[in-house]
Amino acid sequence: MTADPRKAEALTREIRACFNRLRSFADALHGGLGITAAMRAVMESLHEGGEQTVPAIARAKSVTRQHIQVLVNALVESGFVASRPNPTDKRSPLIALTKRGAAAFARLRQREKAALAELARSLGGKDLDAALAALAALRGYLDGKLNQGESNV
Repeated sequence: MTADPRKAEALTREIRACFNRLRSFADALHGGLGITAAMRAVMESLHEGGEQTVPAIARAKSVTRQHIQVLVNALVESGFVASRPNPTDKRSPLIALTKRGAAAFARLRQREKAALAELARSLGGKDLDAALAALAALRGYLDGKLNQGESNV
């Protein structure tokens, strides 16, 4: 059975639409905390990976260093993260969550738990499993293409 390229195109459109809706949903869910979805992503990286440099966060997220720097600057200004000198690279300080940032991130996660539980109930196990499998396969395909230097396919 031949796969229909139009279905792959429709899938990518749905992913983009879902990404935008997830960002808007996260912004609304966390708006009172003064943390955007993009700031949350940086905080999650620091929560899961410990202190890191801006370039390391950018590489892990496949975005520009400048984009992450803007987010880190806002997080520093809000007191959610702090920087300290990096003993191995004078030009790239280490960024870490502050106590305030760790507490705010814990509140974020708590708010998300209820929303994710509702989503899981709404979709059901089979649909979640199918979506996870499809997205993991898509990410694997894209990672392979990017690793081969074929991002301009």
